[in-house]
Amino acid sequence: MPHKPKVLLFDLGGVIVPWVGMEALAASNGITRAEVSDRFDDSEIFCKFERGHASADAFTAELGRIFDLPDTDIPALWNSWVHEPYTGTLDALAELKTQFTTACLSNTNPLHWAHLNTMFSTSGTFHHAFASHEIYEAKPDAASYTLPLERMGVAAEDVWFFDDTLANVEGARAVGITTYHVDRAVGVLSTLRELGLIE
Repeated sequence: MPHKPKVLLFDLGGVIVPWVGMEALAASNGITRAEVSDRFDDSEIFCKFERGHASADAFTAELGRIFDLPDTDIPALWNSWVHEPYTGTLDALAELKTQFTTACLSNTNPLHWAHLNTMFSTSGTFHHAFASHEIYEAKPDAASYTLPLERMGVAAEDVWFFDDTLANVEGARAVGITTYHVDRAVGVLSTLRELGLIE
């Protein structure tokens, strides 16, 4: 096992909170989760939105178009797919915060970020909170990792990173961060226990 880190860096969706939007969109369109991801990746507006360069109105119109959503309150629907944190996770993070520097790094957007902060305070839960739409970079691009490292004043080898998306894990590993691939079905707690970080 690598040496103990100075910083524990967490993704949010699929790690700290369940994010079921991909599955919901797959089911409603009769496609796979991977095909949902491909539609997002192919959407210039979505890519701009999570990097802070497109408006919520432009994004919700695009979401309705590419997934043929009913004419409804799309922002509310979008937020409804982000659920309360996995049971016990906030307590574990509070404990870890007393022993390590903790941070989150999420590919997100203004709608989800505001919604998340109605469930828990990202700035209160972590020492550092990095949102893609606020740093204008998104995983798995190298800059999305190196910019937070610079702002925290730490080296890559002093960070352990937890993410449920393999591409993001590989992107972090490529810049020298120790990475752990989280099972989104259960969240990060089981991984933390396996590493001996919590009981």
